[in-house]
Amino acid sequence: MTRPTRARAEGLRDAALVRAFTDAVAGKTEGLYASLAFSSRLPGPRPNLDLAEAVALECVAKGASAERLVTAMTTLGAVEAPGGSPYEFIPMVGVIAVGALGASLAKFRPRAVALLHDAATDLRYRVRGVVPSALARIGEVEGDALVASTADWTDGYFHAAALVLALAEERWLAALDDRDEVLARLDEAFSLAETAPRAAERYPGRKALVEALAEVPVALTVRFGQPVLELLARHSKTKMPELREAIEKTLASKKISGRHVDGVAMVRAALAASETAPRDPTRLIKGMRGRGKKAKAR
Repeated sequence: MTRPTRARAEGLRDAALVRAFTDAVAGKTEGLYASLAFSSRLPGPRPNLDLAEAVALECVAKGASAERLVTAMTTLGAVEAPGGSPYEFIPMVGVIAVGALGASLAKFRPRAVALLHDAATDLRYRVRGVVPSALARIGEVEGDALVASTADWTDGYFHAAALVLALAEERWLAALDDRDEVLARLDEAFSLAETAPRAAERYPGRKALVEALAEVPVALTVRFGQPVLELLARHSKTKMPELREAIEKTLASKKISGRHVDGVAMVRAALAASETAPRDPTRLIKGMRGRGKKAKAR
């Protein structure tokens, strides 16, 4: 996941960019789009997130007059901004700006959350990657209310992955008090991954969700403690190896293994109790799957 830097005190400093931004707010986006693409650092591994943050701050300064621009950037399609090209940076900037403007402008907030919901399933992974931080930015202001209003995000793989990653962001996590609502979203995300049909097991969205579930519970355990581990113990009954590995990864974290010894032991015991035993343990050879010609000839 791509994580933008925290908001800085300054916006755009380059005079030409300021003029291009002013024109874009007025509806003439060509200059700004070209400048952003030129300075994007894409398709390299490190997009220019400082520039994206500066544009976001300028949008906040413009207030409601920037709504049209951030919407246009966020919804710029793959034809105009192909994935892997410098122009992919434009919708990335849009997503970051949507989060910043949604956090600062209450009237725009529902629209901002809806735009982020759509961006969470964008085919361009860099655009999807900045959604959690943008959502967490709004969550820092909305707190528990946003957790409740985003319950429908756990109906889809990419959406659920973005939501739980956002919940684990420090800025939103620190603003949360309703532990039960947070755990409900995490529980729903685990259930979504567990009940996936076989055809969806290799789907990128489900893989993204499983990866998120291997990362998020650590931060939530640090914040909310034992109840998170109790939830993991309940989901340890799953037979899906990738989910069991995700839970194991959480248990291995030094951030919780020393502070929650009994809770970690409880989850490990639940994993061990639900482990599927081989049909004939005496004939099991470690590292052998038993699907070759010799196995079939037995």
